[in-house]
Amino acid sequence: MEVAAETSGDTAFMTRVLVVNTGSSSLKWTVLTSDKQVLRDANEPWSSDERNARVKQIRTALTQAPAFDVIGHRVVHGGTLYRDAVLIDADVRAQLGRLASLAPEHMECALEGIDAAQSAFPGVAQVAVFDTAFHATLGEAAAGYGLPFEWTERFGIRRFGFHGLSVAHAVVRSGEILGAVPERLLVCHLGNGSSITAVKGGRSIDTTMGFSPLEGVMMGTRSGSVDPGVLLYLQEHCGVDVGELRETLTSRSGLRGVSGISGDLRQVLAAAERGNVRAELAYDRFVHLLRRGLGSMLGVLHGVDAIAFTGGVGENSARVRSDVTRAFDFCGVELNEAVNAVTRSDGLVSTSGSRVSVLVLRSREDLAVLAAVLGLRPGA
Repeated sequence: MEVAAETSGDTAFMTRVLVVNTGSSSLKWTVLTSDKQVLRDANEPWSSDERNARVKQIRTALTQAPAFDVIGHRVVHGGTLYRDAVLIDADVRAQLGRLASLAPEHMECALEGIDAAQSAFPGVAQVAVFDTAFHATLGEAAAGYGLPFEWTERFGIRRFGFHGLSVAHAVVRSGEILGAVPERLLVCHLGNGSSITAVKGGRSIDTTMGFSPLEGVMMGTRSGSVDPGVLLYLQEHCGVDVGELRETLTSRSGLRGVSGISGDLRQVLAAAERGNVRAELAYDRFVHLLRRGLGSMLGVLHGVDAIAFTGGVGENSARVRSDVTRAFDFCGVELNEAVNAVTRSDGLVSTSGSRVSVLVLRSREDLAVLAAVLGLRPGA
């Protein structure tokens, strides 16, 4: 398959890539040219939790896309099998199905997207681009858990990391804004799912998410890290079975679980402003755990040169950015509060005298998928 693009400004000579992002809560798609022009895009929530209905929704949505040459899918998990983008054939599709148990809520949606696109466009090449791939550079010390080594080898237990496509774009974009990629960069992808990644010399060396997207900081509806002793106690003494644990940790925890209101930060803050004590606690805990996560990554990086905020919350909540970075003034972080209050897109929000650059970056996973697809060559 040849997907390498011509560099001519005439779009007739450019590869057009349909990027499909089937998330746990919504379907996003974008048609991009090889010079990053957006021909059309869409973002719609799932109309149903039922598989056949979602596949039908994907097929209907994709048939509205303008002409394209190749399809690139954001796939959350590549396991240890896939560390680079790969052309999807029957064998790859089967392997992805086997990986679904590692992140079922996300992988099932991705597989539905692949199957729906194959059905709607049987002659078009499809490429899988993996969120976990950016974190394949983690060293063994960071990638492992303090479990028996034989478990690591026998069961494949390791930290994979997620949000890799968003982080990869943030690395590139921070370099464009600052003139060079910072040697020590912290990327805070904050949304319904949230993670913090330590990037050194453009490579991931640690990240808060691990074996699954449940680990790390508190999120919209996900718990983040929980003492495993709590989970054992709930099963052994409280009658909570594995199914209830999985559903609760994934969908009824985080901001939603603590506040009792919503996993949407905007709704939580609105309730807190009305004096809702649990909403106030949910926000305070969210910020506290973000500070904890950033602090741990500071130690891993031996300091920091730049902090980038991305994702729905990272891009849109000036309050979160201010409350989180205020704790790191001892590192030389100095926010320009006036600029921070109005910035919602790519730009600097730190003062000119700040020793650490603070950036707000739009999450463009579609551009990371585009770059990966265009990087493929025949026989890849």
